[in-house]
Amino acid sequence: MTNARLPAGLSGQILACSVTFAGVAFLAMTGFSLLSFYHNRATALEDQRAVLSHTEHLIRQTPELKRRYQERHASASSKHLLLAGQSDSEAAANLVQTVQALATRRQIEIASQETVPPHAIGHFRAISVRIALTGNWAAFVALLDDLDHTEPRLLVEDLEIQRARTVTNATRGHTSAVDSTLSITGFRADRGTPGQTAQTP
Repeated sequence: MTNARLPAGLSGQILACSVTFAGVAFLAMTGFSLLSFYHNRATALEDQRAVLSHTEHLIRQTPELKRRYQERHASASSKHLLLAGQSDSEAAANLVQTVQALATRRQIEIASQETVPPHAIGHFRAISVRIALTGNWAAFVALLDDLDHTEPRLLVEDLEIQRARTVTNATRGHTSAVDSTLSITGFRADRGTPGQTAQTP
């Protein structure tokens, strides 16, 4: 067995310095890696704590947020679907105003209009108007589409159509002019007893 001999002199000193430097470099890299791992771990834990705290805050707010959503949803639904007005007469006036605006937009003349006595349907009051219109056919079709998509929601019933008997500003120059009669109904919230169906005079 041969004994290994370390180099002496300058070569030995260089080797010793190299080994020492390599050891120090290894320790330094190991230390930096451990510090980086600890820092990343601490950051991750801090992020998790923040997420957990935010989640717990949202959970605590859930009942209140749900209540507010339901209130606003109910309010928005009523606002967009039902006629505005604190009374039948006020709601009827708003209905007539809505129909008149739509007819004017389509250049359709209103020959006559009559408010139908309101009546209760469950928790709602049905507000109706019977109206006679004169206009060209294309405009009348467009008006029916407007009534089907307008807010508040309206129902069209008892529709009667015939060729226009007289020439008016709305039908002059059109060969497809029509006279039409229809009932238009909207609804408002009923604060009275549900299920009442008797007509209001």
